[in-house]
Amino acid sequence: MNITILAIGKNKDEYISLAENEFLKRLSGFCSLKIETVTTPKHTKNQSVDKIKELEGKAVLDKLPNQCYVIALDESGKEFTSKSFATHLNKILVTHNKPLYFLIGGPYGFSEEVKQRADELFSLSQLTFTHQMVRIILLEQLYRAFTILNGKKYHY
Repeated sequence: MNITILAIGKNKDEYISLAENEFLKRLSGFCSLKIETVTTPKHTKNQSVDKIKELEGKAVLDKLPNQCYVIALDESGKEFTSKSFATHLNKILVTHNKPLYFLIGGPYGFSEEVKQRADELFSLSQLTFTHQMVRIILLEQLYRAFTILNGKKYHY
C-alpha cells in the first residue's frame, strides 16, 4: 500500500526531520510511505484567512492524483483511539485499492473545497498542535497502527 502525507509548508526544524526520518525508517517494513510538501504562494499581510485557505487548498488539490483515498486532518474530524485507528486503517487498506493520502493543513486549516474532496476528516486530538508537530504525531500513530495490526510489541 502506498501512503503519502501531503503537508502544507516546509519543515524548518532539525528535530522534526530527525523524528520524521526515524518513523519513515520504521514504517518502511510495513508500507511505502512518503512525505510531500505543498509550496503555497506568499501571503500578504492584507490577505484574509479565507483567501489564504483558498490558495493553500488549491495548491493541495493540484497535487492530489485523480484516484486516491483522502483523509484530511481537521479539528472537526472523527477521533479514534490508537486501536480503533489501527482497525479503521486496516479497513481502508483492504477496501480501497488506491493510494492513501493524509493531508496536513497550514495554521488556518483547510478550505471547504479540500474538506469536500476528502473521503474522511480525521482529528488527532482536541488539542491544537503546530502543523510541523502533527507530521510526527501522525507518523507515530501510523507506526503504532501497523505494529498493532501485525502483532508487534510497541503498543503496550
